[in-house]
Amino acid sequence: MSRSITARGAITSLVALVALSGGCLQREVAKGEPTTKISFDVVVPQPAIDKVDVLVMVDNSSSMADKQRILADAVPDLVRGLVQPKCVDKKTRMPTGSLADPLKADGQQCSAGSEPAFTPITDMHIGVISSSLGGMGSKTCAPSEPGRDNDDKGHLLARSAAGGTVAAAGGLGFLAWYPNVEQNQDKGRHPDPPVPASVDIDALGKAFKELVVGVGQRGCGLEAQLESVYRFLVQPDPWTKIDVSADTRKASYGSPDQVDVELLRQRAAFLRPDSLVAVILLTDEDDSSADPLSFDGTGWLFGDDERVSRGTSACADAPASPECTSCELVQQCNPKDPACAKLKNDPACATSGGVLDAADDSLNVRFHEMKRRFGVDPQFPVSRYVDAFTKTKVPRRASEHAHGAYAATPDCTNPLFAAHLPSEPNEELCKLPRGPRTSDHVYFAIIGGVPNQLLPESGESAAIDWTKLLGKDPAHYDETGIDPHMIPSTAPRAGLPSPTATDLADPVHGREWSTGGTDLEFACTFALYENQNGAIVPTRRSCTTNDSSCDCDGKRSTPLCDPSDNRVQIRGKAYPTRRELMVARELGDQAVVASLCPKQLTAPDGDDYGYRPAVRSITKRLEDGLTASCLPRPLVRDGDAGSVPCLVLATLAEPGGEESCTKLGLGIPPADVQARIRERAVADDGEPSRLLPVCEVPQRAVAPGESCRDEDQKQGFCYVENIPGLRCSQSILFTKPTTHLVNARFSLQCITLDGKP
Repeated sequence: MSRSITARGAITSLVALVALSGGCLQREVAKGEPTTKISFDVVVPQPAIDKVDVLVMVDNSSSMADKQRILADAVPDLVRGLVQPKCVDKKTRMPTGSLADPLKADGQQCSAGSEPAFTPITDMHIGVISSSLGGMGSKTCAPSEPGRDNDDKGHLLARSAAGGTVAAAGGLGFLAWYPNVEQNQDKGRHPDPPVPASVDIDALGKAFKELVVGVGQRGCGLEAQLESVYRFLVQPDPWTKIDVSADTRKASYGSPDQVDVELLRQRAAFLRPDSLVAVILLTDEDDSSADPLSFDGTGWLFGDDERVSRGTSACADAPASPECTSCELVQQCNPKDPACAKLKNDPACATSGGVLDAADDSLNVRFHEMKRRFGVDPQFPVSRYVDAFTKTKVPRRASEHAHGAYAATPDCTNPLFAAHLPSEPNEELCKLPRGPRTSDHVYFAIIGGVPNQLLPESGESAAIDWTKLLGKDPAHYDETGIDPHMIPSTAPRAGLPSPTATDLADPVHGREWSTGGTDLEFACTFALYENQNGAIVPTRRSCTTNDSSCDCDGKRSTPLCDPSDNRVQIRGKAYPTRRELMVARELGDQAVVASLCPKQLTAPDGDDYGYRPAVRSITKRLEDGLTASCLPRPLVRDGDAGSVPCLVLATLAEPGGEESCTKLGLGIPPADVQARIRERAVADDGEPSRLLPVCEVPQRAVAPGESCRDEDQKQGFCYVENIPGLRCSQSILFTKPTTHLVNARFSLQCITLDGKP
């Protein structure tokens, strides 16, 4: 992917100069100065990552308790994977079988001749939010409903399953791993965390498990998985409530001064500007919240238990066509418009007054195939969330909509990429200074409704057959090639065992079932087990009347129930989580996908137990982000020297002159190179940047198969190829002293030199 150089705030830029032939320029140059042509341009993440901020969104709607417990069993693996990396041989980079001790000094964390695969994380924040944002203007999921957690507002949660709160999360609702080690002694860079510091790995894992299970399953059934994450991490001015006018029935975000101060305070304390950010979603359903301000402020009605207008006839087979629209909009269109006149006679709109029958529009399944059924899609576009994880600018509330529709104008610094975050409403919320984080250090993982059989072992986006998961073109509703398990439907799907088949006729989800139009067919199911006095036995959960968290009510015949007693649940399930998967697909290498249906729950010590494989995939992807910067294609080495014709530039965080570079042992690059960096910074940030010192980082030439990571004395970088343990075949590595250039952003430009005739 092409990215541009930036040089505002704390920036380090990598500029690789590669001749047209792929090596150095050999021919004589005619009179005139050479010109440069960029052949490719990619972001190179900063090498100074020593902090990780993990945000876990846990679906807290009904029937999520079993999945929350399974995740809770796996989260200690995530903690240990980051704070206790594998020890690897210094020369071969192969694992030695030991784990690093993060509580020991640098150089002593592994045995002689080996080192950690990456620097152990000794500064980590862990927070948990839920999927519940209330009805967002509708009467559904009222915050005051007794015994419910319908509106968690996107806040960090420290609920305990036993009641009360998790003490380790302090007053701001998150955990902080911050042991008393040398790298945490520099209080200028590492101030004490604003919540109790966790110094014991086992205690940290236990507290993490408490946070996950404490979310519960009493939340809103209109799950806002993606919007909850957006609200906490990205929304510059988070609203306090959705106001609906009693006269016009139109929704608004309220006045600009109505801002969720508690969320701002939690975000400012939790999210550091120079950390690696990992967002993990655990959900068994598709994202099911409406944009309340869509359709001229009436989008919130899709969350109410009112009948909704059906789509025109074209929607059934061609939802992307211009003829597919809402029958209600047809009634409002100008009859002088030829297109309107044609639609006025649409047979679908003449059926039942153009409104869906109640039997075809249960609120429980309202948010599936909306364009096909209603002719419109009132949800926020998937691009909103992709942009949230990748773009440095996002819209404030007032800039999200235009002419009654979502039409975002990015006019605020994305808090994910800001150097400073406000914690009070009277502070500047929008025009924030840019920070060092790039999108390469923002990761998105979904543990959701997709069969294990459709996923690669690694879970990495590049290895996934996305057509089987989403169809040929999900943005335009083309489901060609999709696996039938991934089709959201209230009716039995073609190619799968019918509702009359035996319960395990299909190894993925059992069989189809008769939903009665009030539920969806499953993407996958799994057998439930529990630990009884040390013995792992099948779960037999007897469902009581009106228990919405239990799937076996004695009336419906689903593959989740005991065949001999359909009031006893023995299996768990997940529905297709399409929108979350669409976000993951667009994020590419920054995403990890895993199935909510575990491979096995009978052997707790097994590598494939529960969500252990999912957490292992997530940990490995984060490890890759902490280890090396991948290059899009090989560079050609310069003769016998072993170097590549590259120039590494470090633009420092504070204004200063050339002495700022020399103090750090860095060189001074040519003036025209410095000017080009600053010009690009102005173009990218949209405003003049301060004159920050631009320094040259020396290259440490190494032979193929070797690296410079072990070099402890000098600043520098090296180009490496085919190093065992690294995800990519060609990478940029930095020496250990260079990793102390904190608050840095990187980009790699490969440039061709041409002489002017």
